[in-house]
Amino acid sequence: MYAVTLIQRGHEVMFGPFGYVPAAVAQMIKEGIDGALILTDDDENLREIADRFTRETGRPVWRNLTEVPR
Repeated sequence: MYAVTLIQRGHEVMFGPFGYVPAAVAQMIKEGIDGALILTDDDENLREIADRFTRETGRPVWRNLTEVPR
């Protein structure tokens, strides 16, 4: 449902990143990710990826679908 809504709003959707935090963030930067929607607070690895992504790029990480710009 989230992916469909984002696609309908004109966003590209990628699932992940997963794995080793520095490599995951580097891949996001390499692919030119403009922002990320993280749908869980229970995963320490995803929380670290989100924090590092924002720190290194200044790009946003959203925690709720309603925060993502249309």
